[in-house]
Amino acid sequence: MIQVVDAVARSLKMIYQSKLAPKYDIVPKENVDFLLSLLNSESENLTGLGASIITHSCQKTTEQKALCEAGALKKLLNLLEGSLNQRDASLESLASIIRSNPDVSSEFIEADGGRAFRTICELTKDRYPRTRLLASMCLISMWNTSPSYPQDAGLRTKLTLVLLELLDEPGQVGDEAPFALSSLVAGKEDLQKLAFEAGFVDKLSNHLRKGPLQAKRVQGIFLALADVCSKLESCRSRLLSLEVCDSVEHCTLFLVSVLMTFF
Repeated sequence: MIQVVDAVARSLKMIYQSKLAPKYDIVPKENVDFLLSLLNSESENLTGLGASIITHSCQKTTEQKALCEAGALKKLLNLLEGSLNQRDASLESLASIIRSNPDVSSEFIEADGGRAFRTICELTKDRYPRTRLLASMCLISMWNTSPSYPQDAGLRTKLTLVLLELLDEPGQVGDEAPFALSSLVAGKEDLQKLAFEAGFVDKLSNHLRKGPLQAKRVQGIFLALADVCSKLESCRSRLLSLEVCDSVEHCTLFLVSVLMTFF
């Protein structure tokens, strides 16, 4: 029977990783209790299912509040000490719960006297690329939600370097890294300056010269370039000097990315 439950949980977890999967109604108490029971399970597939449902379905403030009031934040933080799969699933769910909710973000920052925040900072140095990416995205979600929270310039520079290194990774990690970079620097002149000094423009430009890239990665790189160049003339001058936009196709993609930053 246990094997059957695990098999069903594994299948449902895969389903909830699809954008086409139906949203789970998180607000009703019985549904929240069900999710907590999954997160409390000793089965990795069941905890992964619970985290996947939260990541896929938690989009509204009321849903974030219902989960936090029920203690889901603490359960997810505990999973950071679990297996690789549990850790990654937890990081994705934490980013969803924190996103655009200052109250939840503050609760996360203060959890266990700041231990949770320090743990995620450490995970940006993890040996596994996907874990580094998810930990970075979780921190970005927190910083974008709570801009008044003291932000260490050294840590933000390190995060920029982590994401730039992840651009070299194949597959999904490398495809998602430029979007995380874009989210990190968008609308923040101080961060754009830090990114520029860290070689952001040169690194992204070099990737475009490497040859054929997946469409998603090209889109992310141009979006990140548009964001880092949006406020600083030094960034724009450097980009033009590198002659990245040397084809009609690239110029068109870049123009679209730039225009997106104004709407």
